[in-house]
Amino acid sequence: MGEYADAVKEHGGVCNAARAMGLPRTTFSNRLTREKGGRPASGPTKGKAHTGEGAHVGITEEELLLKHSPEDQIRHAAEGLTEGRFFTEAEFVRKAGVRGAYRHIVERSEFAQYRGRASGGIYYWGHPSRITALKEKAALS
Repeated sequence: MGEYADAVKEHGGVCNAARAMGLPRTTFSNRLTREKGGRPASGPTKGKAHTGEGAHVGITEEELLLKHSPEDQIRHAAEGLTEGRFFTEAEFVRKAGVRGAYRHIVERSEFAQYRGRASGGIYYWGHPSRITALKEKAALS
């Protein structure tokens, strides 16, 4: 991975990574695109499909699911959680990019390892090892 892709992974998204690096989001996105071997979304070809050698027209199945499937958005975001960083459920769902109903998804047993309930009924999402440790210390249930 390159510098910009690493920043996205570390900070949990393009906006956060751009902010952390002190760059405008569009500048960061263009550099990330270049880093991945594509062309930035600016200039005279903006909005037009790039049809040069190695061009990718359309989106992959994985990209489509991450864009439109709340279940896949939540699963992808949960798998990307890092140790030592916790999010309230609302923050986590927003970070995952989910729009609309999500309660029936986050309450599934497959996601229990990523979430724990603190006093006051607040659910926190975090790396499974840290959630388990906090449950053992009775800070989460």
